[in-house]
Amino acid sequence: MGDKKSPTRPKRQPKPSSDEGYWDCSVCTFRNSAEAFKCMMCDVRKGTSTREEKPGSLTSNWSSPIG
Repeated sequence: MGDKKSPTRPKRQPKPSSDEGYWDCSVCTFRNSAEAFKCMMCDVRKGTSTREEKPGSLTSNWSSPIG
């Protein structure tokens, strides 16, 4: 009764080897080779996030008074 594992249940397999050596663009979803540092279709850098910027970040700080 201590063994709760089913003997017929297959073990989890690692990702298929066909996916190795590629990365999917987070913007246009094009599948690029692992060597590419930017997307071949839209020129977005590898690993670029599509999330909106947090309030108060340097690029969205437009409320600063000028001189």
